[in-house]
Amino acid sequence: MVKTLKEISELIDGELLGDGEIEIIGVSGIKEAREHELTFVANSKYLREIERTQASAIIVGQDIPYDGKPLIRVDNPYFAFVKVLELFAWRKRKTTYGIHETAIIGDNVQIGEMVSIQAYTYIGDNVQIGDGTIISPFVYIGDDTKIGNETLIYPNVTIREDVEIGNRVILHCGVVIGSDGFGFASVSDRHHKIPQIGTVIIEDDVEIGANTTVDRATMTNGATIIKRGTKLDNLIQIAHNVVIGEDCCIAAQTGIAGSAELKDRVTMAGHSGAVGHITIGADSTVFAKSAATKDLPAGSYVSGFPAENHAQQLRIQASLRRMPEMLQAFTRLQERVTQLEAQLNTTDDKSDDS
Repeated sequence: MVKTLKEISELIDGELLGDGEIEIIGVSGIKEAREHELTFVANSKYLREIERTQASAIIVGQDIPYDGKPLIRVDNPYFAFVKVLELFAWRKRKTTYGIHETAIIGDNVQIGEMVSIQAYTYIGDNVQIGDGTIISPFVYIGDDTKIGNETLIYPNVTIREDVEIGNRVILHCGVVIGSDGFGFASVSDRHHKIPQIGTVIIEDDVEIGANTTVDRATMTNGATIIKRGTKLDNLIQIAHNVVIGEDCCIAAQTGIAGSAELKDRVTMAGHSGAVGHITIGADSTVFAKSAATKDLPAGSYVSGFPAENHAQQLRIQASLRRMPEMLQAFTRLQERVTQLEAQLNTTDDKSDDS
């Protein structure tokens, strides 16, 4: 795909400085970019690269002076570059619409317009698939599942029965939606499986990374819910009956235990976790390798295990780093106290003799 610089500047609502007829065929980082590619500068440490880059044009902030290199000035260079990336990414993806001859389609399946169902996909009975949805090869979709419009499902995704998926959802390779929750009743040293017969609801504009699993709720009327706009990284475990609010961001290797609730805009950093049946308030952050073990009020910043106030944890970590020197100082104090005690004892003995 080829776009002129003028067309791109109009797309991102930017101020064009330089030749608008330059043809752009791709996008790249400022160090890697070549002729007829577009790049961006959003971090001041890359300003020196503006003179050295081979890119034909650069997306920059409002404070960058024009020195002859074609520029597009915008308020947010990073977000503008994301919009250009989306433009080129969708044009590069080759999609054949229709149903591949090897796909297995169940009874009473409703398929919208401009849908792509690719090779070796299995779709169960009573499934609904919205307009513009793309289902890649080797996807399994269970009975009575509903999938919205313009959703993208990558290869080897498994969507179990009775699941609801909204519009513009992205499910990456290996995602499993609606697997059984980890529920067992222990009697006489044996574990008896508790049937998991609830559902999963994934709202609009959610993205779920590769090999992430979202368990179904336990009860008939229960649901594990991931709300609008939330983004999940690769390798995340979401247990049964969890509710994740809108616009949350959860990084890789995070685990959320059963019936926990994350309010809107919660951030869970890599390798963090939350125990079951707690609530993490809106706009909170749980830092990397930390575990939330109790309810957290809105706006919390916590770290450590168990997770506590992040500022307090930083003070604790700073103290721990000084521990060897503190122990040495304590040892010296002990030795000095021992010497002083010995001197006092000697003085007392002489007093007694006199």
